[in-house]
Amino acid sequence: MAFGRTVLTTWILFQYFDVVRSWQAVVVKPSVFVRSGSSAELTCTYNTHVSEGFTLEWRYASPGTPAVQAKRLLYYNGRVFWVNSWDGRMALVQNPPVSGVASIRIVSAQTSDAGLYICEVTNPNDWSGSGQGLINLTVLVPPSVPVCQLQGNTYVGNDITLICQSSQGLPTPIYSWHREQNVAALPADSFIEDQHTGSLILRNLSEAFASTYTCKASNELGQAVCSITLRMTYEGRSATVIGGVLMGVFFVLLLTGVTVSYVTWNTKKHIQKMYANELSQVNNNSAPHQQSGGKVLPIQLDTEDQSDLKVSHFSPLV
Repeated sequence: MAFGRTVLTTWILFQYFDVVRSWQAVVVKPSVFVRSGSSAELTCTYNTHVSEGFTLEWRYASPGTPAVQAKRLLYYNGRVFWVNSWDGRMALVQNPPVSGVASIRIVSAQTSDAGLYICEVTNPNDWSGSGQGLINLTVLVPPSVPVCQLQGNTYVGNDITLICQSSQGLPTPIYSWHREQNVAALPADSFIEDQHTGSLILRNLSEAFASTYTCKASNELGQAVCSITLRMTYEGRSATVIGGVLMGVFFVLLLTGVTVSYVTWNTKKHIQKMYANELSQVNNNSAPHQQSGGKVLPIQLDTEDQSDLKVSHFSPLV
């Protein structure tokens, strides 16, 4: 008998608390998912009867911001007041919101609209009908076109990593790598693929790895691709080519130096020869002139006449 009473009491308590738990002053849809560019409806209903002093308020907190720091979007106290940045992008489903529906609709949802929304109803004449509901809005975005990159040197025998990343995408994209068609498949132990990070590690490169690799980024909303072409490089051949280029540059510089030296020496020699010829002509012009076939005869004067001899300033000897 006592056991039956205990069971009955427990059943009554469960029923009571279940009724209390199921009744809410404000009812919302806690999670809303919408594709970028589409309209999103944030459902919020209340059970109180509108009377004097009734107010409705919507607030918003960006991802990572505490609910207590949410900023006001809309306020209703007989009239609707919007924050300027949201006016025109958001509307009440029922206006005025006096019949138990306080839902709002966002036109052309953007990724910046994602976050926490709070719908709060206040009725001073019915505090049991006052309350608030929290809605988490997620804006889904298809993957943006990924960027394919190569990390490492494509020398034969080396390991390299191919990277693929999309800047946008929600849910987070999954990445998969594929080689071009009509090429032999790589051995399973020659590569490591990570579908979450988008990396593809290729080990011990050989000519068999030369191909075009395509990365596909995908989620529930769509997919996008990028490609990268891989060509092998032989380290020894590269060194030989570099050495040949350096030797070629050296010989060109050497030939240029020899040519400049020769031209300088030849020019200097020519100038010296010209100078010697001019000096020889000057010396020849300053020597006494002789008549052809004649002799220079000395002039003898008597000693007595020498004392009376005077040199005129017109004399060519002056």
